[in-house]
Amino acid sequence: MRVFALKVPPTLPEETFDRLLHHLPERGADRVRKFRHEADAIRSIAGRLLPTWYLRQSGLVPAPTTPEFAHGPRGKPYLSSPVLEPRIDFNTSHEGDYVLLAVVQGDGAGVVDVGVDVMDLPTDPDELAESIDYQLVTREKLHLAGTSGRIKSKLLTTLWTIKEGYTKATGDGIAFGLDRIAVDLGDGSVAGVKVDGRDIGEDGWRWAVGSLEGGAYGYAVIWRGDATERADLRVEELAWDEFARAFIGSAGGW
Repeated sequence: MRVFALKVPPTLPEETFDRLLHHLPERGADRVRKFRHEADAIRSIAGRLLPTWYLRQSGLVPAPTTPEFAHGPRGKPYLSSPVLEPRIDFNTSHEGDYVLLAVVQGDGAGVVDVGVDVMDLPTDPDELAESIDYQLVTREKLHLAGTSGRIKSKLLTTLWTIKEGYTKATGDGIAFGLDRIAVDLGDGSVAGVKVDGRDIGEDGWRWAVGSLEGGAYGYAVIWRGDATERADLRVEELAWDEFARAFIGSAGGW
């Protein structure tokens, strides 16, 4: 299991933007062009290219081979060509200045799934709590009721990213119903996760939560089927120059 955090610039020289866009399939490039704000388009490009960056830098799909991606029946992207054994799964998430990539490589013996979600801490946690109240279970609401300010913002961020991370891992998306997912916050950390009353740990799921930018962002990653056993999970920071250089060479002018 590996997680990478790429800090993206708010703007790019037009030539750099176009050269990165050139590495996307036409359908993906068309979707990027539809964004009205440049920062949104840059995050989208980065999210779409990060899996290719990982496959190349890890040696799994060396350049100049271009990996091909498809979407599962519920919309989750996966590597369709080349077919790797053992299989890998990946997921991306972006918010504000960051794009995250989570990758898990299976042991060849069963399913392998991963989901990641990142969000900035809410400035008004009470307003957010009210807006997502219907997606929380009673125990979560009671836990939040006794908190305020930054502590409440952190707890809300943990709840949301765990719930959304799980639905991204399974490919269901938030239409799955986030109120079906119950997060046990324990002493503030995630002590357990249940879906429809069943402890997902019994099905091999594991999770980790953390923060970026001095706590300005919170993230969660949730996975199963990892071939490696890690006592902890460290987010690997990826410099924009290193990322872009993998696609367009010299970093001059970025």
